[in-house]
Amino acid sequence: MWERRAEVVRVVPLPVDSAVIGVGGATLGGSYKTPLTLALAVALGRRGESVRVVGHGYGARVRGARTVHASDSVRRVGDDAAWLARELASEGVSVVTGERAAALELAARPGSVVLVDGLLQARPRRVALALLAVDARSPWGSDACPPAGDRRAARAALLAATDAIVAVGDGVREHGALADIEPIVPVFDVRADVRAHFLDGRLLPFSELRGMRVGVVLAIARPERVLGSLSARGIRPALTHLFADHAFPRARTDARGVDVWLTTPKCATKLPGTRGGAPIAVLRQSLALPDALLARCVEAIRRCRG
Repeated sequence: MWERRAEVVRVVPLPVDSAVIGVGGATLGGSYKTPLTLALAVALGRRGESVRVVGHGYGARVRGARTVHASDSVRRVGDDAAWLARELASEGVSVVTGERAAALELAARPGSVVLVDGLLQARPRRVALALLAVDARSPWGSDACPPAGDRRAARAALLAATDAIVAVGDGVREHGALADIEPIVPVFDVRADVRAHFLDGRLLPFSELRGMRVGVVLAIARPERVLGSLSARGIRPALTHLFADHAFPRARTDARGVDVWLTTPKCATKLPGTRGGAPIAVLRQSLALPDALLARCVEAIRRCRG
């Protein structure tokens, strides 16, 4: 039932004065689409493009559309949009959230590039470039649609709406994971370099973490990906607090006895500076975008401008 009704191509009017790049995910969470949107916004902005981002306002109550500020409450604008706004403020990139058509209209400026987190493809007019973000090691998640799995839609429908696949991971792509896809849709591999930083920006080396009693607090889809990444670096959490994707992590009575807590940038938007008396450090991902992917984006932008 889900697979038949899943909307891969959304009916939404696109602004005529802006080049719109859609960034969708192959799974219901855990596809790296928001980190990819963030990395693209930074890279294109530094190449001289006027970039704006339409962020996903999951769980927020935004009427119409509004610009998101770094100081905005997460409950007001949603954790994804809040995270993007806080990260992009120093880059001069505006983030807009709200009802999709209204947000696109607010974000559009003549000659600008609009990146849309969570929109793969549109109709009646297609986006300038449709990028499908996937986890490099598990591109299709459980490879079944709900209720049996977490794949967003049928593979054929996703591929038909996609111009290019971006496989993101902090390791190499699993051998053969997308081998059958590359003849149909180009695939770009993007490596995510993960580093831990305290909330004040100070680097916390993994070598130092190995000697600490570490806790992990997450409210994301597919938390096993983060835990696996830590395990590969020799980090074995003493305590693990997991909550539903987009949830606000609750206080826990077993939160003491930890030297430092690790979380993601999205989760950090909903956490105080400490948990159980211990500081919180954020696992930041730096995505190394290949020149070929950026060239594909620039080509699509120029083609859109005619």
